[in-house]
Amino acid sequence: MHRFFIQLYYLISKNRVFSLAVALGILIVCGFFASKINFEEDINQIIPKNEKSDLTAKVLKQLNFSDKIIVIIEKKSKDENFQLSETADVFLKKIEPIQKYISSIQGKVNDNEISETFDFVNQNLPLFLDENDYTEIERKLNKDSIAKQIESNYTSLVSPTSLVTKEFIKKDPLGITFLGIKKLNALNISKDFKLEDNYIVTKDGKTLLLFIDPKNKSNDTKNNEVFVKSLNEIKEDINKNFKDKTEISYFGSPIIAVANAQQIKKDIQNTVIISMTVLLILLIYYFRNIFTPFIVFLPTVFAVFISLMILYFIKDKISAISLSVGAILIGITIDYALHILTHYKHNNNIEELYKEITQPIILSSATTAVSFLCLVFVRSEALKDLGLFAAITVFLSAITALVIVPQLYHPKEKLEKTSTNFIDKIGNYPYENNKPLIIVCSMMIVACLFGFRHVGFNEDIGDLNYIPKDLKTNEAKLEKLSDITSKSIYTISYGNSENEALERNSRLSTFLEKEKQEGKILSYNSIGHLVLSAKDKKKKIEKWNSFWSQNKKNKTIAEMVKKGNEFGFNASAFDRFNENLNKNYPNLSLKDYEKIKALQISEFLSKENGFFTVSNVVKIDENKRDAFIKDVEKNQEALAIDRQQMNENFLGLLKRDFNTLINYSLLAIILTIIVFFRNFELSLLTMFPIVLTGVVTAGILYFLGLELNIFSTVVCTLVFGVGDDFSIFLTKAMQKEHTTGKNELPTYRISIILAVFTTILSIGSLIFAKHPALHSLALVALIGMFSVIVITSTLYPFWFRFLITNRAKKGLSPITLRLFLNSVISFIYYGLGGLIFSAIGSVFVRRSRGKTLDFIKLLLAKFLTSVLYTNPFVKKTLIRNPNEDFSKPAVIIANHTSFLDTLVLGMVNHKIIYLVNDWVYHSPVFGKLIRALGFYPVSQGIENGMNQLKEKIKQGYSLVVFPESERSYTNEVKRFHKGAFYIAEQFSLDIVPIYIHGNSEVQPKGDFIIYDGSITVKVGDRIRKEDLNFGENYSERTKKVNAYFRDEFAKLRNELEDENYFKKKLLLSFLYKENEVVKPVKEDFNKNKSVYFELNKHIAKDAVIFHIANDFGQKDMLLTLQQAERKIFSLINDYEKRLVAKNSYLAQKRKINYIDNQSQINKKIDVLLISDENFNLNDIKHFPETIILLNLENLPFENEKYKKSFNSESIKIFRHE
Repeated sequence: MHRFFIQLYYLISKNRVFSLAVALGILIVCGFFASKINFEEDINQIIPKNEKSDLTAKVLKQLNFSDKIIVIIEKKSKDENFQLSETADVFLKKIEPIQKYISSIQGKVNDNEISETFDFVNQNLPLFLDENDYTEIERKLNKDSIAKQIESNYTSLVSPTSLVTKEFIKKDPLGITFLGIKKLNALNISKDFKLEDNYIVTKDGKTLLLFIDPKNKSNDTKNNEVFVKSLNEIKEDINKNFKDKTEISYFGSPIIAVANAQQIKKDIQNTVIISMTVLLILLIYYFRNIFTPFIVFLPTVFAVFISLMILYFIKDKISAISLSVGAILIGITIDYALHILTHYKHNNNIEELYKEITQPIILSSATTAVSFLCLVFVRSEALKDLGLFAAITVFLSAITALVIVPQLYHPKEKLEKTSTNFIDKIGNYPYENNKPLIIVCSMMIVACLFGFRHVGFNEDIGDLNYIPKDLKTNEAKLEKLSDITSKSIYTISYGNSENEALERNSRLSTFLEKEKQEGKILSYNSIGHLVLSAKDKKKKIEKWNSFWSQNKKNKTIAEMVKKGNEFGFNASAFDRFNENLNKNYPNLSLKDYEKIKALQISEFLSKENGFFTVSNVVKIDENKRDAFIKDVEKNQEALAIDRQQMNENFLGLLKRDFNTLINYSLLAIILTIIVFFRNFELSLLTMFPIVLTGVVTAGILYFLGLELNIFSTVVCTLVFGVGDDFSIFLTKAMQKEHTTGKNELPTYRISIILAVFTTILSIGSLIFAKHPALHSLALVALIGMFSVIVITSTLYPFWFRFLITNRAKKGLSPITLRLFLNSVISFIYYGLGGLIFSAIGSVFVRRSRGKTLDFIKLLLAKFLTSVLYTNPFVKKTLIRNPNEDFSKPAVIIANHTSFLDTLVLGMVNHKIIYLVNDWVYHSPVFGKLIRALGFYPVSQGIENGMNQLKEKIKQGYSLVVFPESERSYTNEVKRFHKGAFYIAEQFSLDIVPIYIHGNSEVQPKGDFIIYDGSITVKVGDRIRKEDLNFGENYSERTKKVNAYFRDEFAKLRNELEDENYFKKKLLLSFLYKENEVVKPVKEDFNKNKSVYFELNKHIAKDAVIFHIANDFGQKDMLLTLQQAERKIFSLINDYEKRLVAKNSYLAQKRKINYIDNQSQINKKIDVLLISDENFNLNDIKHFPETIILLNLENLPFENEKYKKSFNSESIKIFRHE
């Protein structure tokens, strides 16, 4: 991968002018298409989508109640004659110049509006009456009632108010219209007010309220900011002029929205600008280049422009919200440039730079992009857009950084003595070696593991609003005045036609009235009984017509005329009432209702894109809220919208989506990392800091008593993204250290620290912001970055070294997770079984004799054998001797390389007694049972146990002795000690050799891991006590049996070890190393394994070899695996390859020396092995007895003193004559 960027670098370097023109052309083209993008500014786009939320979003878009500005005019004057209406009149006059921002003003009722409303109800009276009203009308029509009403009318007409009431009485002498007007009470906002001088004032007359309905929505802060500014100027002017008389103040969502917008701007100006200045100075200071900030941000600029162009072609509209939130991506994207700059500064070799940095940058950007791309599975359109934009931008930023940054930044040549600054000192400190720091960090993580699950989530978006003190004071004033600001539930009927919405609302109004009567709700405001559907209007008119029969009409008019004459009314006084009784009532349209200002229809009914909504406001007790909402949505074709529940529902959806997103993201990141590292364990280790970052961040939030919210959760994606990047870079650093032994962690850590500084300065500085959303966002970012830096700089390197690097330094093989788990399972099974056998079995053994004891021993042998079978990746084979049934006691001897040797002997025979070491004899697991079974500790001396052993032999038991005395690290059979043969001589016992093959590879000494492989146990021929071929006394027999055993074991090895036998062992030595090392090693082995197998046959098992190579040490390792006694001096001219070979765990245990030159050879060489085709034979000072050319076609060897003794296509062997 890095080779492509190296070639591209040189290509651009040679064609700088052309490359610059191409870059500018790309910017211009991308900028052109980016400017054509249509942005969706609807904040509802962030709402998660499902059938209900889609409908709710449509309804919310048309809901008008929350966008009003309430004007509060308070009386401060002690003069009781002063009227609040004076101030209100002045206010209304002063806002005339800004009418373009105002849709309507409510709070003043004009006389003409009262007459207009009365006429409207009077002319359409049937539509405003219900069954109870008809009962009342029936009562009004009896003679006594008519008489009283006529008398009352006469009294009113002769009173001073006759000018107002004359028209009303003419139109409706019986006052039936007022029954209809009562229905308008359903539109009332509150019952805590009265009319005074045509204005709405509180009952105590001390406060006057006006309601301004702005033309712009609350979220249109750009236009509302000018409007609010003008209102504030008017307020200050009036308050100045009416000082000590009245005071004006405002409250409402547009005011709050503007305050939020202004505070956000102020916070950004006060914090981000300063922090960015500090950041620029820091970058210039560290890199000693004034253009560094330009270089850092340039790749992001290119990436953003290209991303916008791509989005233009694949999306019709892009959410503006998503792009604005996407601004936090800068914290991630500039990190790639910083990583490149830091590595280039410390290593000014361009090819080495690309080799080091390409893979981690591409991988970290790919994982971050994939995790952002998972946002497309979220049901929020805005978050989908964010995911798409972020994924493209992040990945392109990495690519453009790799292309652009090395072209523009050229580090100074390295001096022998370079000065370090404070950033270098911070980065060079070995945090992973500071034990107290490791302990403190580990304790913090353990604590966070208990707390992270309990971190809260604030579902009230209102808490994230910035409300200045004066607005909070105004809100408190309103709460004291009435229930205007108290929590209301909006019940909304909807439909695809006006009629459908009205029909549903009519049924809803009936339901609300019933709920009110039953005391389930406190009150409601609705047009449900006023604005009817065509069907309901028709029913109302039919009811009117059926009620007013012709006879009833005539009788009523006649009675009214009769009574009227008594008071001097002429016959025509009741003509207009008569006309109303006999007229045909028209089917009113919505426009007819809208003409009557007092009805405020636009406040309740809304239409957009063919979708109609009718709103109702319901006041309800908090404890009845949930039941009411469920009842409405279950039984009515309507939505019940409560801000609290709405936030809970929408954010609940978002939380569920985010939980799903985290799972998807983790899976996607793991798969991406596996594809790049091609190793599950490395991928798991890389994920370890990412997951812990989330746990620690949430845990700290919990312990600090803080909560997450919708904005801080988005910042969590940034924290995870940064943590992901850092983790990948550190994995690369640790992998390089594991591969070559070079500690480049400080360089990687410095680039990480710089990245942390940029994030803290760009986002974390908002911790000083007053706006709650920005403050919470910055707080989570700071805690998250703290978690990232602690885990990645301290714990991750510690754990990587503990689990991988340090094992190799100790001469232990790297292991896989499966090997570890298999071994743990096997040892737990062995340990638990041993404890049970030791506790229970020892009791039975003491009381058992004969067959019972044999059965217990057989059971124990089966258990020991079963431990081997807990690992299915180890093949077990027993080669029995048909001539040996162990019926006759003997001394059993076996080679000893592993803890498993005692277990495999259980496969052979159960009637055996082990001579064991003290640690086995006193083992807490098997100690009791071993002592009960009669096993003998060799530390007590053979002489002291003669009687005990003799007794066991009489019982038919054979004695097991490992004559090597201790385990060997290799498959080499060491020198035998005399103890076993002394015992055989003393008890006149035969010797039975048992050859154990494979345990040295499956479970080597000093390691608890059980590796994949095969274990073979072969029962040899019995060596009779009278057979003098093996000597006459135990001393002679020791040496001869040792030699015989070695020969027989060598034969067994030749039978079992084929060309693939050491493949897994060899490749394990390259486990977790860089793929550029692992891949050629695997290819070389698979290609030449038969050659290497043949080569082994031509080199003595104890030869001293001088190997001139050009590989990663795999041939040396294989030669010493095949024969552990070989000693190799290996000269690898390539420095990097030599470091890789030297850093292998096998080089620590085997006799392999990697030298820089021939003068370091301190042994006489038996074999010169040459596998480097570039080597010049003239450089050899002294030729040994044997020269082997391996896979060298173009390196001829001609020397008259040497004769070719073996020749094949791959191997040529020359021996000295």
